[in-house]
Amino acid sequence: MPNMRNVHAPGCVRDTFLAAIEAFASWSPGEPEPAVEFEVDHEPRQIPLSKACGLVWKCTDIVPGGEFDLLQSKLEGLHRGEVDLRRRTYAACARAMVGAIREAEMA
Repeated sequence: MPNMRNVHAPGCVRDTFLAAIEAFASWSPGEPEPAVEFEVDHEPRQIPLSKACGLVWKCTDIVPGGEFDLLQSKLEGLHRGEVDLRRRTYAACARAMVGAIREAEMA
């Protein structure tokens, strides 16, 4: 999997992460971690959301507004309060998602 660092992520990587945000938004804690499709050597594979987050862990591209709002709304619902993502980058969003997934697994 690519290791993005301060660069523009390829479209397939961004698309996979945006799909992960949508899957995360409809996921309920207590259910298994959802998976999304990611192509490796032109072969589609299912990867868990946490792996999709790893694809953009250091990516400084900006997440589109609609997906950012969807993620922030889900995080607020899980934490029962306002969540302030300080940055709108893929990396910041990925880290927030992984944190929420890990918290749910421990509950």
